[in-house]
Amino acid sequence: MKKIHFSIIFIFFALFFNVFVSEVYAGVKQKEVIVTGSGVTEPDALNDALIHAVSQVSGLAINSSQVLDIKKKIEDGKKSSSRDIQKNIQTYTKGIISSYDILSSNKTNEGLFNLKIKAVVPVYDAGTQINRLRLAIVPFRISEKITNRTASQDYSSSWNNDLEEGLVQSRRFAMVDRTYSKETNQELTQYMDQGFNISELARLGQKIGTDYLVVGEVKKYNVIDKSVSNPLDDTKISRFSLNTEISLRLIDVATSQIKFAKSYTSSNSAISDIINAIYPMVILSVQDGFVTIGSGGSSLKIGQHFRAMQLGHELKDPYTGESLGNQENYIGEIEITDVQFKTSQAKIVKGQDKIVKSFPNGLIIRPLINNQQSSNPKTAKEKTSKKTEGSSDQDW
Repeated sequence: MKKIHFSIIFIFFALFFNVFVSEVYAGVKQKEVIVTGSGVTEPDALNDALIHAVSQVSGLAINSSQVLDIKKKIEDGKKSSSRDIQKNIQTYTKGIISSYDILSSNKTNEGLFNLKIKAVVPVYDAGTQINRLRLAIVPFRISEKITNRTASQDYSSSWNNDLEEGLVQSRRFAMVDRTYSKETNQELTQYMDQGFNISELARLGQKIGTDYLVVGEVKKYNVIDKSVSNPLDDTKISRFSLNTEISLRLIDVATSQIKFAKSYTSSNSAISDIINAIYPMVILSVQDGFVTIGSGGSSLKIGQHFRAMQLGHELKDPYTGESLGNQENYIGEIEITDVQFKTSQAKIVKGQDKIVKSFPNGLIIRPLINNQQSSNPKTAKEKTSKKTEGSSDQDW
């Protein structure tokens, strides 16, 4: 039993580090910076350079008294030898500068010393995810027409969470939190406390803005009673259904332009629409009748069918001249067989030869319009060719 438990724990941590640690690559790291300083004497120039190195710490928020204290400790160091300054540099700078090397030293015609040093200071690395398109979901509004405020608010919060989880798991966006700002601000405030290593202050001043806001309003929330009587004892069997509608908007923060607008009854449909409009799922590889898709998580389910689409030439609006994306040509169909956190596997159910042949030029997948397409290949192909030889949005 202990061996089984150990194996389960080992597998859990292996998955955790593989999925999350490799994905969430952010933290305070040590970085070398090159700075210069000048002074009447060489120690004065060194002191000036060290103070400049302190100011190079990205995001460092030190109050004026701390700066003066650090400056005083550095200046006091000139009473000692250069070797002593190097040895005690962490004390002089309160741990901000862990070490330094003098790269060059020269004296000007005016009698001033110029010194170039390479110092090691803490910086905050936000990781590669920060370079993705940034989205933030704000809590949805509740229409004034809805009377059941408490239940509709709970429904709205659940819908909001599902939408956020789906977009995060798509690994296409840098999702910016707009719900737990109080908690994150409290955590950051603690770093000003003397009990924390001062290098942790490099985390301050790193908050990012968002490119787009996802906003919504609960337009309808009706609980429909569908209870029936038990024919055996005439007792009531409670059954209820929801009649809901949420209106979503995707807003460009910089311009307030509405980029996307649609009403939904399901968060899954909204997740799929947003992802496919901005970043259609891509086929990464084709082998032995199966394909690997560069998406995973809860947005995909085993058994789902998708259309394999070949990208054609760019289409432009004849009136505005704006890009409408690329023409998309239907070439086959796939069925999801396995879903992982980052990728998914699918078997080719239609058009294997075309998919294999077209793969080197790039393939994306789109959801089937309806379930009937799978059961009627001829109709499916005709409908798809009419409706999908259109465009993929690229103006976001």
